[in-house]
Amino acid sequence: MIVNVASELKLAGKTSGRHFEEEMAPIDLGTHKLVFSMPLILDITYAYDGEGFNVSGVLSSELLMNCTKCNKEFHQEFSVDFSERFIKASEEEAEELDCYPFTGEILDLDRMVLDLLILNAPAYGLCKPDCKGLCPKCGADLNTTQCSCTKPSVHSGFAPLEELAQLLKDEEEV
Repeated sequence: MIVNVASELKLAGKTSGRHFEEEMAPIDLGTHKLVFSMPLILDITYAYDGEGFNVSGVLSSELLMNCTKCNKEFHQEFSVDFSERFIKASEEEAEELDCYPFTGEILDLDRMVLDLLILNAPAYGLCKPDCKGLCPKCGADLNTTQCSCTKPSVHSGFAPLEELAQLLKDEEEV
């Protein structure tokens, strides 16, 4: 996503806006992927203040995810408000100032968009807030079926003492 800022460089303080809509390929994050089920939408306003550009706006889309509890695919809306700074500097100088660099009359927003996605996209999600998940024994989806498995017993570190207490109780009754 590229913005030509030639006119804004000549008129400091002029606020401009742009709308982008772009199909995004899945982004591999190592442990999981960001898969987009809708185009990525970027609405920005930007202004040159004599030294750099202040860029703010909203980045939004819809992600195709798998539920953490039941593994069912579902769509989750994604939206993040942001405010970033672009300065005319080298990569190293901009990084030291926690900004994005620009050269000439072009703002390249791709790195900013990627950073916003990586830092703000959910790592996991639930298909619905009350998802019951899968049975740990038979793997049945507890949202759609009631399995006949017995509930797993809770193993207590005090089980031997509980057995001893039961034995003592049984002896008293005799």
